[in-house]
Amino acid sequence: MLMNALRLRRRVRRLDRPVSTVVGTGDLLLCGVLLLTATGVLFHEPTTREEESAAFGLAGQVYGYWLVGGLALFSVLGMPRTLLAHLAMMLLSPVVLFLLLVSPSLL
Repeated sequence: MLMNALRLRRRVRRLDRPVSTVVGTGDLLLCGVLLLTATGVLFHEPTTREEESAAFGLAGQVYGYWLVGGLALFSVLGMPRTLLAHLAMMLLSPVVLFLLLVSPSLL
């Protein structure tokens, strides 16, 4: 049983680099969808302040759970490169996406 666990750990560590690329891309897509959902572009546009607050709150909850879940999972699996890619993409992509949405109105 111990040998199986060691083999699994070696295999997971070997896959750290390709998994980090996939995780970073998935995080970027998720943050984009959550931003569009929170602003009402996707699904339906909120008509009242309560619907707007509910959409923003749901997007915030999904974002927070995804961030914490990814940090916990990748630290337990011992995938440092994937952990850093997940953290960087989850913290930087909302800022970049927001600036991309706001920058055309600034010009």
